[in-house]
Amino acid sequence: MATLNFRADAAGGEIDAATLLPAQLVPADRLLSVTEAVERAPDGSVIVACQAGPRGVLSWGLCSHVTRKLSAGFLTESPNLFAGGVQTVPTSTLYRRTVVIVLDAGVKPEMLPALRAEAMRLNHAPYGIGGLGPDYDCSTYQNALQHAVGLPDVVPRNAWGIYLPQDAVAGGRVLWVGVQKVEGGS
Repeated sequence: MATLNFRADAAGGEIDAATLLPAQLVPADRLLSVTEAVERAPDGSVIVACQAGPRGVLSWGLCSHVTRKLSAGFLTESPNLFAGGVQTVPTSTLYRRTVVIVLDAGVKPEMLPALRAEAMRLNHAPYGIGGLGPDYDCSTYQNALQHAVGLPDVVPRNAWGIYLPQDAVAGGRVLWVGVQKVEGGS
């Protein structure tokens, strides 16, 4: 995927996770603004964040970050080496992103206390690329939270042995896609 050009398709139905990134077609009723998609994201859901332009190209592809909705108004993530590792941040930190993809990570309401407890326990854990603990990158941190509630990895290890945030999309159940500017499509 070299560009971000998500557009509306016919309304209704599920988002095809396997073809979402290459085709970038989203049912019209599931294509929202970035802000609305983030606010609608259920607690415990995972959000893959994409950025157009040089910032996106210089990192792990255009969809280079994964975070999780912890509670209303808050995310838990391990943003990057310079941000200080695992932390809780306001949901508004995603509002400047070009695209956000909200995924159902399988977290049920009864799992949220354990998920939040693990997020609190890991708060301030250092950042480490490809880290599996005690250092975490954005993907391996989200996988650690999954394991804390008895769920499998949300970001799979790819053929090169690394965890790319965008790889969470193809295997997930996509709830919404948020874009900076919602336009009609085919």
